[in-house]
Amino acid sequence: MNASTLDPSAYHSFPEFAEYGIPLDLVSASLLVTLQRIRDKTGIPIIPSPVHAGWARTNGSETSRHYAVGRLSDAGDIFPDRGRFLELYLHLQQVSDIGGIGIYADTNGPDGEPWPMIHFDLRPVDLRVFWARDGQYYSLAKDPAGCKGAGKNHRNGGLIWVYGKR
Repeated sequence: MNASTLDPSAYHSFPEFAEYGIPLDLVSASLLVTLQRIRDKTGIPIIPSPVHAGWARTNGSETSRHYAVGRLSDAGDIFPDRGRFLELYLHLQQVSDIGGIGIYADTNGPDGEPWPMIHFDLRPVDLRVFWARDGQYYSLAKDPAGCKGAGKNHRNGGLIWVYGKR
């Protein structure tokens, strides 16, 4: 089910989706319901990325969890309240529906200022995938979860893959 079919009360803490014009017809409803559950449980203010590709992409890598051609995107990029990044990151590790968590230390927030971002997705895997980017990509392990490109260094920026049980 795509997120545009949800009543907005299902993700009431996030009016930004309408404000930013995020194409919710390309996004899994489960992703927004999970995001609202995270917000309700933690109380941490979270701002969804205003970048449409942070929620759904119709071009680029078909292995991206954001890719939404012939399927719904099950990935989103979020900006936790300043000063609460690690608190939210640690909480996300306890959410069983989440299959991938990425931290990006080289991003600017919705205000245009440097602000770390968290990617989360609902990929169906037995081992949760973790990564971090800070301008360079590094691989720490081979890719047991089907994440294309892990297990080798990349030229264009950086990703660190680490794995843990869900």
